[in-house]
Amino acid sequence: MTSAPPSGRQDTDRPQELPLVGTPPQAVHGAQETEFFLPELPRLLPSAYHPNAVEIEVRSNAWVCRHLQSCFSDEQALMSYLRQRAGLYGPAVSPLADEQRAGDIADFYQYVTVMDDAIAGAATDEQQARTALARITDGFGTDTDDTSPLIRAGADLWRRITPGLSPAQVGRFKESLASSLGGYADEVPHRHAGHILGLDDYLALRVFRFGWPFVALMTEYGAGIDMTGLHPTPAFEAANGHAVRQMILVNDLLSWRKEHARADTMNAVAVLQHTRGLGLQDAVDALCHLIEDEGRAYLAARDLILGGSLGTRPDVAAYFDAVDHLIGGTQAYHYLTPRYFGDGYAPDGSTSGWLSLTEPLARLRPHPTDPARAVR
Repeated sequence: MTSAPPSGRQDTDRPQELPLVGTPPQAVHGAQETEFFLPELPRLLPSAYHPNAVEIEVRSNAWVCRHLQSCFSDEQALMSYLRQRAGLYGPAVSPLADEQRAGDIADFYQYVTVMDDAIAGAATDEQQARTALARITDGFGTDTDDTSPLIRAGADLWRRITPGLSPAQVGRFKESLASSLGGYADEVPHRHAGHILGLDDYLALRVFRFGWPFVALMTEYGAGIDMTGLHPTPAFEAANGHAVRQMILVNDLLSWRKEHARADTMNAVAVLQHTRGLGLQDAVDALCHLIEDEGRAYLAARDLILGGSLGTRPDVAAYFDAVDHLIGGTQAYHYLTPRYFGDGYAPDGSTSGWLSLTEPLARLRPHPTDPARAVR
């Protein structure tokens, strides 16, 4: 990228193709509607935090500082990132894993989050993005003298996680990261041009960008099982498909403040507004219905499997117990993180209310800023 490092800072150990986290995004909003009402989403699945969640989060933050600090534009950007509490996502989605594996999962999700933030400000040229991402993929899981922090951190994760995987899962590990990074690159031309896809096309593309292949793999790793042979079956494809779409849509809804500020069109709120001609509130309400529909469809697909012959297998039961907590934990975490509500946000337990798109620091409020909008 062409952006220079901050004055006085040496910057020789990162891929020059990716920007530093904390670099201002290239596109900045243009708001028309300034707030919306977030309805209460159904809690269809359990949520819990690992018993040692605090310790895991602290150790994971230390890992970020040790391995990924040079990915940030300055100390302020690093501290702002750590306040997002990304290190708590792993304990939220793997509460049943043993502590060592839950810590590995926490570090892995921090790794992909830092990469996501870097790519969000990355090149608008698709080939440039693919070149940068290919460098990361090629270095993942190999002995390399590359000094890039993302590559060296990836090597650390590979060394720690692969001993707990089967040979088939080891093969999936690098492939899963490559498919996710390919999803990043696939979105670049749409994001740059402001394209808005239809909902089905958007979700099909977003599954890879969301990283479902490695999400499924980390879920198995946390449970100590291997579902490699079952993922391609129609029944598992159906259950997994509903699970990942529910998580994508929850993320799109609760991250809309952040993505709206970047004029990001790769979000289901923007898709519903454009393709269905909806105003902001109607798009939010429609999205909430879709989230509930996908959640209930997952439960039906899961129960169909568990009620059949596969349901007698302990590994299958353990997998869906873990996926239940993955979905429930993802939804719970989104209400907690300042990533979507502004640096300095402190959760007060609210999961419904009016949410400002323009305040630097927002929270869910019982009443709108404009009293005329109070009637729902």
